[in-house]
Amino acid sequence: AKSIYLIFLLLIILALYFLFERMIWNGKDYFNARYSDREFVELMDGLINEKVFQIKNGKIVADQDALKRTVQSDRTMARVRESLPFLYVKGQKIYFDRFSVSVVNSRTLEDESVLRGRFLDRNGDVLAKSTFNEKTWRQSREYAYGPEFYQVIGHWSRVFGKRNLEKELDSYLTGEAHWPVYRKTSEPFRKLKLGDDVILTLDSQVQRSAYALMQGKRGAVVVLDIKTGEILAAVSTPSFDPNTRERDGWREAFMDETEKPYLNRAIAGLYPPGSTFKTVVAATWLEADDEIVEVLKNGVECKGRRNQYQISDNHVHGKIDLERAFAESCNVFFSEAGVLLGPGVLEYAERFGFGRKFDLVPQLKKVRYETEPSLAFSWYEYKEDGQTIRSYGERDYRRNPKIVAQCAIGQNLVTATPLQMALIASTVANRGVLLNPYMVKEIRTGDGEKAVFSARPVKMERVMKRKTANKLREFMVDVMEIGTGKNVKKIYLDEGRFTTARNSENRKEIKIAGKTGTAQVGDRNGNGETDPDDRPHSWFIGFAPADDPKVAVAVIAENQGYGSLTAAPIGVEVMAAALGCLAEKQGVNDN
Repeated sequence: AKSIYLIFLLLIILALYFLFERMIWNGKDYFNARYSDREFVELMDGLINEKVFQIKNGKIVADQDALKRTVQSDRTMARVRESLPFLYVKGQKIYFDRFSVSVVNSRTLEDESVLRGRFLDRNGDVLAKSTFNEKTWRQSREYAYGPEFYQVIGHWSRVFGKRNLEKELDSYLTGEAHWPVYRKTSEPFRKLKLGDDVILTLDSQVQRSAYALMQGKRGAVVVLDIKTGEILAAVSTPSFDPNTRERDGWREAFMDETEKPYLNRAIAGLYPPGSTFKTVVAATWLEADDEIVEVLKNGVECKGRRNQYQISDNHVHGKIDLERAFAESCNVFFSEAGVLLGPGVLEYAERFGFGRKFDLVPQLKKVRYETEPSLAFSWYEYKEDGQTIRSYGERDYRRNPKIVAQCAIGQNLVTATPLQMALIASTVANRGVLLNPYMVKEIRTGDGEKAVFSARPVKMERVMKRKTANKLREFMVDVMEIGTGKNVKKIYLDEGRFTTARNSENRKEIKIAGKTGTAQVGDRNGNGETDPDDRPHSWFIGFAPADDPKVAVAVIAENQGYGSLTAAPIGVEVMAAALGCLAEKQGVNDN
């Protein structure tokens, strides 16, 4: 009996030891690592302030001599080098991503107890998942389509942290946002916690089609479901494959300030929208007071050469009115209209969403995934303590008519994200109503039994009158039939399939509404010369079918020249793919 008692006591002591080791010592290591992380952030901020990191040839590089003088410990030096991918540039200033650093220093307890949830597209196609090894009690993350969804989903890594939706939805993906769900493991007394699955609004076929069309180009494509505001595709190129194992590959990608493969150009890239912004000016003009419209009731004489505001055109349009000026994209007309409208253009730009951060998960509590605000008659002013947005005042419009004229044709103090420009097309198609775009359709528990969150369309406001939107729709159809987009490929319905190919005599042409844009990027070097990188940006916004709109698109192709030659063909191809996918889904539902 005594020996049994001793054995029993020994077992209790061993159990207490392992429990103590697991809960206290591991926990102590973990919290000490978190504490040292705070010190490490201070170190990195100090190195930035001391100019140890610099921007050279579009990349962030470290002054190795200064680094050695400042950092004495080999271990700390190694950690600094591991953290270089977390440096980024904003407003010509270097910053450190402090939210990702902790994973460089320590493994997280999450790996041991939680199977991270999956990302799926709107049709159930698995985009990202974790596989779990019960022998090592570790998991690895796999991304089915590599770089094609990177700027939306981002990455989860023990070494390189979390970014994008992997970061913003972490509390759901780890099952911390609600009562946990578990599954059994091979160990009888050990269960595995299941993270939630996130179903996105994206359609993998549309996303992959757009990504393929953008290969070899810098830029972005956004596709919206006009009826709901769901984002069907959000492509940004160049991109990065989060399945990359080599650390050098990560380091090079996140230090490349020229290509910026980590940047989600679709929602955070700011570009001069060029002539696509004339859609906003046209909406303002159509609803302007009669005394303003009266000034140009007989049209404007376009001689091609520079007018009083130093705005010129590539073609001589002669006497031209609003409708023809929109179809042929006459800069002279819109520059003069913009000066007459003045602050009214800013008012309508703000109605369309300029100056606003759109939350792409608008109904999800405690989570915000916001876009960069587009700017009209506004600019960022950078200071030591951060950045602020400055905007034109009433007097500025009278003092600077040349700048106002440039803004009216989508240049100078007007910059927009591709998503913002897609919203302009979508709002016109939606008879003047702006819907909040969103990216997360549903969140379900890891066992699939319960919906934790279900999204629904969010109507934001009426931007313009229905008749104004209808008139703009007519203008945009004219662009594609008799204007700058007349030579762009068409969409056909051929034997139940949407295509841009003329395959049979029985095909039916689908009307497209669109607006091309060619945005000047200027003389970057200030030497009066331009190089290939200074070529204009190629833009297109549009929707289809024009008479019963279902999808809207925006395409920006950096430094690719005329919108009708590059962006518009891509936009039409993507809309054909999106219409096909929606029709296929509708057919499945009908059956």
